[in-house]
Amino acid sequence: MNNTTATKKSPFTKLITISFVLGLVALSVWMLPRGFSNDLTQIGNGKNIVVHVHDHDLVNSAELMDNLNNIRNEYKGFVEFVVADLKIAEGQAFAAAHNVEAVTLVFFAPDGKQLGIVQGVPDLNTLRRTLNQAFNLKTENQPQEIVP
Repeated sequence: MNNTTATKKSPFTKLITISFVLGLVALSVWMLPRGFSNDLTQIGNGKNIVVHVHDHDLVNSAELMDNLNNIRNEYKGFVEFVVADLKIAEGQAFAAAHNVEAVTLVFFAPDGKQLGIVQGVPDLNTLRRTLNQAFNLKTENQPQEIVP
């Protein structure tokens, strides 16, 4: 066996590598809860927006995603929830532009003005209070706190 034969990669190895990379990308997309958009261009287009800066590898980020998932139907028509996924370039660019890290919520007014930032995982009632205050939600349909 000569040196040139030993260093060549077989087409099978390349196929496995490509399949593995595609599988990781598919898994990342699959792990996002359904119904959360990652369209950051919605910011400044006439809607209240909350952007969750999300990293699939962090347990706290998954917990924050679960909390948002639990309350998002209460805010339908009032607030749009968007994910800035740190596993993709757009999410990384958003985080860098706003100087934030994973497990962070960034609040935007309909005109795109940044209203505030919350880092960490607030409990559901704190999350509701924060959303209501950030977006000045004082309608009769305003989501209410749940007292344990």
